[in-house]
Amino acid sequence: MGKVVAAIGLSHAPGAIGFPETAKPEDRESTEAATLALGKTLTDAKPDVIFAFLDDHFENFYRNHMPTIAVSIAEQHVGPADQWMEPLHIHEKTYFPGSPETAEHLIKSLVEQGFDVSRTGPVEYGNNLLMPWVLMKAELPNVAIVPIFLNVFTPPLMKYSRAYALGEACRKAAESLPGDTRVAFMCTGGLSHWPPYWNPYQAGDPPKDDFLKLMKEYQTVGKSILKRVPDLFVQFDDYEIEMAAKNEYPLNSKHPLVNAEWDQKFMDRFCAGDSKWLKELTYEEVEEEAGHGGHEVLNWVALSGAMGGSKAKLLLYLPVIEWICGMTYVDFQVGNDVNGANGSNGVH
Repeated sequence: MGKVVAAIGLSHAPGAIGFPETAKPEDRESTEAATLALGKTLTDAKPDVIFAFLDDHFENFYRNHMPTIAVSIAEQHVGPADQWMEPLHIHEKTYFPGSPETAEHLIKSLVEQGFDVSRTGPVEYGNNLLMPWVLMKAELPNVAIVPIFLNVFTPPLMKYSRAYALGEACRKAAESLPGDTRVAFMCTGGLSHWPPYWNPYQAGDPPKDDFLKLMKEYQTVGKSILKRVPDLFVQFDDYEIEMAAKNEYPLNSKHPLVNAEWDQKFMDRFCAGDSKWLKELTYEEVEEEAGHGGHEVLNWVALSGAMGGSKAKLLLYLPVIEWICGMTYVDFQVGNDVNGANGSNGVH
């Protein structure tokens, strides 16, 4: 029988490793310390496999074929994808064991529980996994990672109640693994942010901004665009840095890039284990309050489901405008009592 030994969640803003120097020194120091703390949690837990709730940033899936839920089954997965190497300042690819037997067990269990899950082969990671992995420095050279992808960027999206139920189903699958398999749950993404991806509600359809026109094309048809524009994601970083400097999305359109008030409300509810509130979130509310990047909280709602709506400890929340992201770090402290219903013993 599988055993859940850890559960963590954290933001994955590419700026944290792509252009970290743009943030205030104290913000960079705090976020890196919180990330290391989560890495230590994983190291100490010694999982055999990590079930990771992630969203794909158009490294593998595109608007012409976008699964709502996908589980990737392969001996190994790799990251970062070629287009992310330079923007993330990563010079060598990392190959992550995929434990295909575990992934097969997961997808079979999910289908039996009523989830119509897409099956993929090897995938490429981007900042969704690499940014946390680089900064966590977890000492887990042989740990396998089974990615569970949720569509967050291409509406229509799954309901938040469905994401919670997905997490519950993944927990059931984890606990029915053979032997004494040690499982950690992890989610990345969020919180509020308006990233330089095209979104029909935020940037218009068709978009007027030239860069977002290009992003819409890439998000629709995929990597063939990179043959014509090989530095697209270098441009992406440059666009994001300019957005942060001007507080605009799209450029030339004033718009707050982080909603710290909503982020704090979300984390209070999440860390308190308020499953009713999480399940009642709507696409419209999150789109308005947290932006088109804010739907990455679907990953967080799935994690809460996997943990049965239990309480969690907030290690840190910081609105880092320079990385256009509400940065947050949470540990469920599996096996320990979590004091305070909203992670109030964490750093704010």
